[in-house]
Amino acid sequence: MPEVQVLVFVVGTRAQLIKVAPVILECESRACEVKLLMTGQHKETMDDLVAEFGIRASPDFAMSSTERDSIWGLMAWLPGAFLGVRKFLRRWNKRGSNVFVLVHGDTLSTLVGAAAARSVGARVVHLESGLTSGKVLDPFPEEICRRLVFRMTDMAMCPSESAMQHMARYRKVECIDTQGNTILDAVRCALKALPIPAKASYAVVSLHRFQNLYDIGRLTALVETVVSVAEVMEVHFVLHPATRKRLSQLSLMQCLDQAPNVILHPRMGYVAFLSLAAASDCVLTDGGSNQEELAALGVPTIIMRPRTERADGLGANAIMEADVHEGVAAFVRDGKHRALRRNCMPLRADGPSRRIVDSVLAHAS
Repeated sequence: MPEVQVLVFVVGTRAQLIKVAPVILECESRACEVKLLMTGQHKETMDDLVAEFGIRASPDFAMSSTERDSIWGLMAWLPGAFLGVRKFLRRWNKRGSNVFVLVHGDTLSTLVGAAAARSVGARVVHLESGLTSGKVLDPFPEEICRRLVFRMTDMAMCPSESAMQHMARYRKVECIDTQGNTILDAVRCALKALPIPAKASYAVVSLHRFQNLYDIGRLTALVETVVSVAEVMEVHFVLHPATRKRLSQLSLMQCLDQAPNVILHPRMGYVAFLSLAAASDCVLTDGGSNQEELAALGVPTIIMRPRTERADGLGANAIMEADVHEGVAAFVRDGKHRALRRNCMPLRADGPSRRIVDSVLAHAS
C-alpha cells in the first residue's frame, strides 16, 4: 500500500479556482493531504480568492511570471509551466505516495497539469469532464485543450448525462456522474457570505474569450452593443486584464469611457461579482462559468458567443446571442430579457464536490 495519499489541485485561472475551491474545502474537511499548485496563467486576485473561500492549503507556484494576456504570451508560457508543474509533482510523488492530480475544465493550465501528471506516473482526475462544443476550433483554444485532456484522464468527473455519454467512448477512462457542476457549491458558499440583494435596473457585461477579443470587427461590434444598451440602462462592464489591454490597443476604451451610463470595473472578487450580477436586470457574458452561475441564480443571461458546450440555463434564463434575432441592444431596450428571469435554484450541501471527493478517496484507499 502507498504510504501517503496526496491530492494535488493544479489551477491556473480564477474560474478554475472558483470551481475547485469547494472540492478543496471538502477535502480539507476530511483531513486529506491537499496541495494547491498555481501555474500563473492568472495571477491577479488569486490570493484574494483563496482567502475568500477560506482555503487552508498554502498555494505553491509552478513558476513566477506576470499574467499572460495574449495568445502568443500563453504559448511562450507553456513550456515553463509544464516543467514547473512536473518538478513539484516529482517531489510529491516520492516516498511511495499515491498521487492524484485534479485538473479542471479546458484551459491551457488544465492541459499542462494533465500532461505533467502523466509524465510522472500520477493519476489524472478531470473535473468538469466530457463537455464539448462539437467543433474542434470553437472555442479556441479551449476545445482543443479539453480533447487532449480527455485522452490523458484516468477518472472523468462528468457534470451531466451527455458528458458521461461523451466520455464513455474513451475506454480506459472511469466516468463518474457528479450530478451537476461544482459551481453550484461555489455559489452556495458565496451566498453564505452575502445573501442575494434586491433587484436593480442595470446590466452587467463580462467578455474575455479570445474569439471575441482578437477579432477586431467582432470586438468593435460588441462595444457598440454595450454603448447601445447603455442608452436605456446603466451598464457595469467588468474588465478582465486581457480585455482592458485589447480595448486600449484598439482605441475602443475611449468609446466606453465617453459613453454615458457605462461604468468600468476592474476584475472583482467572487462574492462582489456575484452580488453585482445577481441584482442586475440582465448579464451579457461569453464566460462558461458565468452561464452556470447565472443559471443557478435565475438571472436573465445573453451568451455572447456563437455556441456553448454547456446546457445550463438554455431554454430558461439564458439565450444565445444568435437566437436574439432583433439584436441584443434592441432585445434589452424592449425589455424582452425580463421574461427570462427565474427563481434561484435550491443549492444543497451534498452537492457535486462531495461526490467527487467520495469517488477519489474510494480509489485512493
